[in-house]
Amino acid sequence: MSSTSIHSSGSWSRHAQPVAGFSLLELIITLAISAILIGLAVPSLKSFMGTSEISATTNDFVHDLQTARSEAIKRAGPVGLCPSDDPLAADAACDVTSYANGWIVFFDADGNGQRDAGEELVRSAEARSARFTFTPDAAFEQRIYFGDSGTSANPAGVPLSGNIGINLTDSDEQRVVRVSANGRIATQDVTP
Repeated sequence: MSSTSIHSSGSWSRHAQPVAGFSLLELIITLAISAILIGLAVPSLKSFMGTSEISATTNDFVHDLQTARSEAIKRAGPVGLCPSDDPLAADAACDVTSYANGWIVFFDADGNGQRDAGEELVRSAEARSARFTFTPDAAFEQRIYFGDSGTSANPAGVPLSGNIGINLTDSDEQRVVRVSANGRIATQDVTP
């Protein structure tokens, strides 16, 4: 082992310890490998975040549908879930727009399919990110309605079933929520 040291006479000797550290080449190789690994991880992370985001939104929507159904059975009267442009307002109403703007669950005391003044607001959900689109079948564009026995029907009592597609626009993530006429609610992943 070769080392250098300074003697009291001011001359150098070869007995000092070598300097520890990285060489420039080692540092560049390490940074290059790190950049490659990060480049591979970012798409996976983006996919994970998209999956997480759409799962959370779908779970919120399904939870509120199940709440509407159970409230209809508990109250022995119709309960609806409908899109609302201002779902967090005290006087939130059903607006025929997108569920992406938010939705409300309400007890429909008069059975007309709309939330009127004085009808109880059971739950409300705020607007989703602009990246989400909801695509309901024609039967569910205005509302999803549950009768006193928990069946899915229109305000006149005609049984309805259909799907609501939930898409995350900048990813391949898509879910379909199916509501059958007997009131059963199911979720399905759609593979592009």
